[in-house]
Amino acid sequence: MELFRIKSNIDEIANALTYQISLVSTIFSGHIVKNYNLSYKQHVRLLLISTAQQIHLIDRLLFKNNYENREAIIHRVFIGQARMIAGLWPKLYEEGSLEFFSDKQLEYLKYPDKTEDDEISYPKGSLLWEFGEEIAFNSDMQKNHKIILKTIGTYKFYYLKNEQIMDYIRALNFRKKI
Repeated sequence: MELFRIKSNIDEIANALTYQISLVSTIFSGHIVKNYNLSYKQHVRLLLISTAQQIHLIDRLLFKNNYENREAIIHRVFIGQARMIAGLWPKLYEEGSLEFFSDKQLEYLKYPDKTEDDEISYPKGSLLWEFGEEIAFNSDMQKNHKIILKTIGTYKFYYLKNEQIMDYIRALNFRKKI
């Protein structure tokens, strides 16, 4: 995929990850909205939640696989996503988006850092399970395991089980400091 060809600097890397987050959020939330007939307000909130979750997941992957460049990349991803959200919904101006993403980051840090396969496939209380629960709650489908499993499956497919993205994140660690 052209998006994940090796990039030459931190800005290009952050732009590629920002684009990936937006793509996954749009497709995923559109699918949930269509299947569960959500309101416009729920759709916007679902996009925000999905974006915040992916930012956190990428941050955790960078923490484990590319600690050296993590802070510079994730800062640019935060700013890029906040600007994209503010551009789509002016009421969610950039500062408000940054505050939302920062609050979510703090909230998600309390969950165990389970992002690798285990025998139970992301049990209740793990990071990805909690992501699914938050999306189910936003969709007025509390404890709907179909949404929870769809969320887990989506993030596993697009990030954890996507060798192209994982190789990209890992490869950043082996390049000279940018």
